[in-house]
Amino acid sequence: MDDLVVTGAFGLIGFYLAVILLLFAIYSVARLVYNSLISGNFELALGSTIVILVAGSLYLAIGCWLHKTDWI
Repeated sequence: MDDLVVTGAFGLIGFYLAVILLLFAIYSVARLVYNSLISGNFELALGSTIVILVAGSLYLAIGCWLHKTDWI
């Protein structure tokens, strides 16, 4: 039982660290796009937005494909 508790605690710690890292990455990208818009660097802002939209579309397409093929 003690091993299960320790494993669960380490799993929760890892999960929360991953969430914090993801939130920091989102904040950093949003700050980069905002600062590039403020400074007039529209190419970087547009490129970042396009990359984010393409990545989101690919994530959605892979999820739909996996659902259609009954993998998930």
